[in-house]
Amino acid sequence: MSALKSANKDLKGMMKTVKIQDIDSMQDEMMDLMDVSNEIQESLGRNYNVPDDIDEEDLMGELDALEADRGMETESDFVPSYL
Repeated sequence: MSALKSANKDLKGMMKTVKIQDIDSMQDEMMDLMDVSNEIQESLGRNYNVPDDIDEEDLMGELDALEADRGMETESDFVPSYL
């Protein structure tokens, strides 16, 4: 029983130091940060007019063709001049 009374006394003391205005201000700041975070996520998730019906097989075929073309070129073509 004494532990409960002690805890109650400590809790009351802590509550006297807490200001509701500080909590409200902190919550407002958190909401602003969440809004900014949501805007960033929305911006990162934009679809830049890439059609949904792209055939992945066609894309892979084009990539393979590009890699084959690049493989035919000499390696010196890809080394920067400063190296």
